[in-house]
Amino acid sequence: MEEKQHIARKKWVKRFAIVFFVVLLLLTFFSNTIMNHSLPQVATQAIESDSVSSKIRGTGTIESGEAKEVAISESREVEEVLVKAGDTVKKDDVLVKLKGGDSSEITTAQAELDNLKTAYRNSILVNETDQSLVNKAESGKDYYEENRATLAAISAKVKAAQDKVNNIQEQINKLNATSGQTSTDNAAGDGADDMGMDDNSNNSSNPEIDKLNQSLEAAQKELETVTKEHTNYLADINTVNDLRSQYEAIKTAEQNIEKLKQNSVGNEIKSTVDGTILTVDIKNGDTISPDTPFITIQNKDNGYSLTISVTKDQVKKVKIGDEATISNSWYYGDVKATLTTIKNDPAAPGKQKLLVLNIEGDVEAGSTMTVSLGDKSATYDYVVPNSSIREDNNGKFILVVKEKSSPLGNRYVAKRINVEVLVTDDSKSAVKGALEGGEYVITTSSKLIKAGDLIRLAD
Repeated sequence: MEEKQHIARKKWVKRFAIVFFVVLLLLTFFSNTIMNHSLPQVATQAIESDSVSSKIRGTGTIESGEAKEVAISESREVEEVLVKAGDTVKKDDVLVKLKGGDSSEITTAQAELDNLKTAYRNSILVNETDQSLVNKAESGKDYYEENRATLAAISAKVKAAQDKVNNIQEQINKLNATSGQTSTDNAAGDGADDMGMDDNSNNSSNPEIDKLNQSLEAAQKELETVTKEHTNYLADINTVNDLRSQYEAIKTAEQNIEKLKQNSVGNEIKSTVDGTILTVDIKNGDTISPDTPFITIQNKDNGYSLTISVTKDQVKKVKIGDEATISNSWYYGDVKATLTTIKNDPAAPGKQKLLVLNIEGDVEAGSTMTVSLGDKSATYDYVVPNSSIREDNNGKFILVVKEKSSPLGNRYVAKRINVEVLVTDDSKSAVKGALEGGEYVITTSSKLIKAGDLIRLAD
């Protein structure tokens, strides 16, 4: 009876062991799959060269254009107001005469440009900068990138010279230590015979040490020469980069002034429509504030208008008279949209501007229209979806997929790359950063992730 119970127990232990090992094997083989299901799932997209349009896009509701607000984009002093409420005007009739001279915006911009030029000239004169370095700064090329290989070669020479000095000094130290020990042994052995000898007799020169000292002096001079070369070369690079920054600031300021002059209304403000003057909010001697309506005209043709809100930075890309591109133009046929007014947005003063466009053609009040204005598209090396760009206290960045091998197979890790956004449109942005192209950027994730987190790719 006991033997049967013993055999039953052995069978039970055997079955338990088999089940245990089977479960262990299953966990071992499927641990990778189990772990993957616990990781955040991400969607990715390859970083590629693509075109990005920096145009301003906006959607608004078409309104009956019964009134036209007159405004300008600069501060100017009024010389004479030629209309009053109730007057009938035609297109191109002069409404207001302005005093001659530049606007305050142009005057301020010119003063800033003069200061930049003065600082640039002073930098050259005070530091006695060589003209060749000035020419390189104004060439528009990246001087550091052009000379990085040369700088690296000089750095290598400095290291080699320093290693040579250290090596010789180490040999001298060893010989001095050996010579000192020998002198001590001789002094102990000679006893009284040395009592009458000159003290300098133990310091007789060692020819080998003398030769090494001469080599050390030559090596130190060589180190001093290449170190000076490295310092001077690096100083030249820094000088060129500093001058280049100042020179580019000058060019940007000049372009700003040129744009302000192009957008200047001259000395007369004319009506852009046929109609009747409703309101006049200025008088002789007043200073007109930029983008603030001062005359309202009842549009005789009862046209249509579209208003969109944009940022202060976006408004710099457009000017009065720009013709907008209409989305779904096949539907609107010969409809034309022209920018007629730029004014402050009362819903976000100081931050947003309102663009008012005159709509010509077969449209209906109350319908929705999407338009775009401004610069044309350009091609950039690294373009990513807008959803992939993140931001924290250290600036903007993206997370890319980094593959890492492990005993259980490949793992995928989120890696942070800091970027500068060059230009953006509705769906994608051109960026600049430590990128090679072809990386896969994370666009969305099933859970909140950060740099260094393990992730799994969407199927």
